[in-house]
Amino acid sequence: MKHSFAATNPCHVYDMALALQDKGALGCYYSGYPRWRLNPPAGFPMVSRSWRTLITYGLQRCPEQLRPDDARMFRWQDKGFDAAVANILQGEGCIHGLPGQCLETFKAARRIGMTTVLNHASGPMKQWRALVAPEYERMGRSLDEAMPLPDWYEERLQEEWDLADYHCVASTVVRDQLMQEGVSQEKIWVVPYGADQELFQKRTTLPEGPFKVAFAGRQSLRKGIHYLLKALEHTDSTGWELHCFGMEFAETQPDFEAYKGGAKVVQRGSLSQAEFARALQDMDVLVLPSAEEAFGLVVVQALQVGVPCIVSDRVGAKDLIREGQTGSVVTFGDVEGIAEAVGSIENNRILVADRFPWDKCAEQLLEPDNPVEQD
Repeated sequence: MKHSFAATNPCHVYDMALALQDKGALGCYYSGYPRWRLNPPAGFPMVSRSWRTLITYGLQRCPEQLRPDDARMFRWQDKGFDAAVANILQGEGCIHGLPGQCLETFKAARRIGMTTVLNHASGPMKQWRALVAPEYERMGRSLDEAMPLPDWYEERLQEEWDLADYHCVASTVVRDQLMQEGVSQEKIWVVPYGADQELFQKRTTLPEGPFKVAFAGRQSLRKGIHYLLKALEHTDSTGWELHCFGMEFAETQPDFEAYKGGAKVVQRGSLSQAEFARALQDMDVLVLPSAEEAFGLVVVQALQVGVPCIVSDRVGAKDLIREGQTGSVVTFGDVEGIAEAVGSIENNRILVADRFPWDKCAEQLLEPDNPVEQD
């Protein structure tokens, strides 16, 4: 079966598409990014509709207090892209769309006989919000006020679900969430993500210098960085370094200001994939303590380099963790558990040998009826 994709930004589906192209199984990649930005290989079937994306990401460069509301900008971007793809969609096989971006695309697909696949980059919205809301309450804030969800948007998401023939997820975490929402297991494809083998090259030796802990992602309350900072206060982290990769957010600034641990905090900002790949070579462990994380692409990227990972039990990439060999899984919010896991790796350095190629993801996608290992 040919697989086509539609996505406003590359995220995981662009890598899926590249791997499928190598196997002769890609229909078309409908992109919200301009072709020159992605620079796909010769012969890659791609159609770009990108002007709203360019505006949205251009505004992201403005300081947080000056730019328009993020959620509103991205919904405007997604809605326009969806309408554009619906007008040009053609082909056979199936079309993958991301939640919030594919209502009109799925309607068009139904008209021309294409199978519709809702490809989930996150869990169901209601469950996502229920998991994240307590973090806002901890800061004396309301998630509904900070990130209001309009009724029309909820209705749009439900319509997309109703039009989806199948659901593609990267983890058993999201699979289980979908099943709780009434989706039958037979309609769910579990396809873990991979990492670019050339970009995230496997290291063969452990890094030298001070013990370096990495956190990667937008520094929002959802990511649980509060618990990592507290964990570093609960252990003798003197001489360590915490390297934070990703956009800083005002909502977590109080957590950083309150931090009194021994580890030096180094803010690295938002890096390109190539820059992040190089930076990982010098990290000893990556910690992703998220309140909600459908997968966590940075985890598989770190593991591919050889960096062990400590993740919360709400992170989908926990499916890739082998206790004591590739890292640890800790209960969300367990500060002492994070401290113990980080300390264990500091005492017993790990060089992860596992590899996570994207072509394995493509193989699984081409055989969605194969049984998935159950918990």
